[in-house]
Amino acid sequence: MSAPAADVIVVGAGNAAFCAALSARERGAKVLMLEAAPEEESGGNSRFTAGSIRVVYHGVEDIRTLVPDLTPAEIESTDFGTYTAAQFFDDMARVTQHRADPDLVELLVTHSFATLNWMRERACASSRSTAARRSKSAAD
Repeated sequence: MSAPAADVIVVGAGNAAFCAALSARERGAKVLMLEAAPEEESGGNSRFTAGSIRVVYHGVEDIRTLVPDLTPAEIESTDFGTYTAAQFFDDMARVTQHRADPDLVELLVTHSFATLNWMRERACASSRSTAARRSKSAAD
């Protein structure tokens, strides 16, 4: 019997699909991604967000970690504020009308920064150039 063509099959091509595929590949799996949409419509829900993802951050240094190509002028002229875990929890409760699984919400909130940084390190998200490419692709 021949070896399988893939150890993992990922259906879709949005952020979640790319993260699943990259994670499996980093663990040595042969990965096959399948996307039914034409290239100009691919990307799942991510194509509609232009790179926007909720993430806990505590100020400009966290933003610089996620968006390292910010210029000094942009940093000087922008009030990035913060987005705390408490704010994220409150927003999740509000937008889901308290119907989300609390254990999954806790994972989402408490791992949001590390996850987004992992994605950035793999060129999946968060650089302005990636967001611009996705936004342009969605707009075309």
